[in-house]
Amino acid sequence: MKTKRNQAFTLIELLVVITIIAILAALAVPTYNAVQTLANQTRGVNNARQIILSMKLFSKDHSSQYPDSVVNPLTGSFAQNANDAFRLMIQEKIVTDERIFGCPAGFNPDNNIGQGPNYGSALMPGENHWAMTGNQTDTAVGNMPLVFENPVSPNWPPVWNADVAGQISPGRTWSGGRIIIGRNDGSVAVEILAGSSGLVGPRVMAGGENLFTQASQGIPQRILQVVYGNTGFVPTPPRPPLGDPLPGGMPGAAPAPNGLPPSGP
Repeated sequence: MKTKRNQAFTLIELLVVITIIAILAALAVPTYNAVQTLANQTRGVNNARQIILSMKLFSKDHSSQYPDSVVNPLTGSFAQNANDAFRLMIQEKIVTDERIFGCPAGFNPDNNIGQGPNYGSALMPGENHWAMTGNQTDTAVGNMPLVFENPVSPNWPPVWNADVAGQISPGRTWSGGRIIIGRNDGSVAVEILAGSSGLVGPRVMAGGENLFTQASQGIPQRILQVVYGNTGFVPTPPRPPLGDPLPGGMPGAAPAPNGLPPSGP
């Protein structure tokens, strides 16, 4: 006579199944994180590209000038920071959705721009992720870094803090010391910096130049920094003494601040 086999799992079988599931989960988590980071970087690249396109549309009506070089008729002054410059494009209705000025794992606006003509709620402190190189034009050298993720301080070339990679913090990088940089020709890419820890700047290329200095022929450029607002102070790694090189061969002549830049108007 045939007997019915007991269909219940034995303890050993259950332990084997649990172990296999745990191993698969351990393998899947890094892969998921890598895919998520790549997706976030792609969104950041697209936002930077939209910002540059908007600046070029703005320049068509302002003799090739970008918004930082045009007096805001509502304030009677030039932009003091990147938030001011980008807000002028909203006031002129070139940009209608301020969320392009955000970045995943970074600073992001709430898309409440307020009422025209001032749009006073647009790009409030902490609602803009992108710094920019000032005093450029649509006809300036194409490889000039124009829009890039906010650095620690507005030195030229800029530096970022790789020790806060992936955090929503001023001057942060992506993991592995990476930064999104958009150029005046409209190209945008995720660039690898000179290191992946501490204060780090652009990689030095052949001839001793980097992505920023090669485009300016040895002339330092003005950086319009981001207005962070009341986000507290951000600890940064100690900077080398004056004259000592930073990672990437940059001189340490301009010490980075220990805290955030002032908020500005």
